[in-house]
Amino acid sequence: MRRPPVSRRFALRRLARRAGILAAVAAGLSLAAPAGLHLVRRLPVFHVGRVEVTGIGYLTRDGVRAAAGVDSTTSVWESTARMAARLRSHPMITAARVERALPSTLVVTVEEAVPVALVALPLVEPVDRSGNLLPVDPTAPMLDLPVLRTVTRHAAVSWGMRILARDMGYLLESAPEVFAIVSEASLDDREATLMLGDEGLTVRYHPPISEQRVRDAVVALNDAHERFPERVAHEIDLRFADQVIVRTTPAPPPAEPAAETEVGG
Repeated sequence: MRRPPVSRRFALRRLARRAGILAAVAAGLSLAAPAGLHLVRRLPVFHVGRVEVTGIGYLTRDGVRAAAGVDSTTSVWESTARMAARLRSHPMITAARVERALPSTLVVTVEEAVPVALVALPLVEPVDRSGNLLPVDPTAPMLDLPVLRTVTRHAAVSWGMRILARDMGYLLESAPEVFAIVSEASLDDREATLMLGDEGLTVRYHPPISEQRVRDAVVALNDAHERFPERVAHEIDLRFADQVIVRTTPAPPPAEPAAETEVGG
């Protein structure tokens, strides 16, 4: 009997190996016992070769892979629930889902914690709306955030920062145009103060802040500007129920243009 050419023999061997792998997979999947599943997990074809990640802005794909406990020896048949639990234990991840894409891919979807402010402890560090410290570089360009301060010893305990962080998170969601111009938020024993913009406009209120009070402040500020165009608002006081006080100062006179000087020849 004639033997097939060498190249053909190699091709037949490859097909035989693949057929053997497929047979082993079929046998493993047909077994309900844990030993059958263990056999499937050990097959190299099911080792994780790729991790697809969506939902990240601060974390990296490699960082998510490490947080999930996935390396080159991990099988896609490992518990996805356990991987998701590892991800949720990361301080930057609030929700996570892991799915399989056979034979060797994991698809990971995460929701990141959102930095809403910076605190000095004494190093400047980002926090989320619950006041939890986040492992994000505070010098990153995307972290143009308000700085939180407590100005009395009583307010300096953790709940003081948490109150301010909660209000910053609320502003970010309900009034992002106001949040964008908050440069600093401070808290004493009874009230909070926001610094807005570059002109030193302050907002004083009793926490927690509400969408209605923010709307009242904007309406009152616009009204004051229309009625007294020659004055500049420097403080909005929201500490009194059903009342907004806008305090103003005279607008500075316009700068006179510099006199032109002729230089004779």
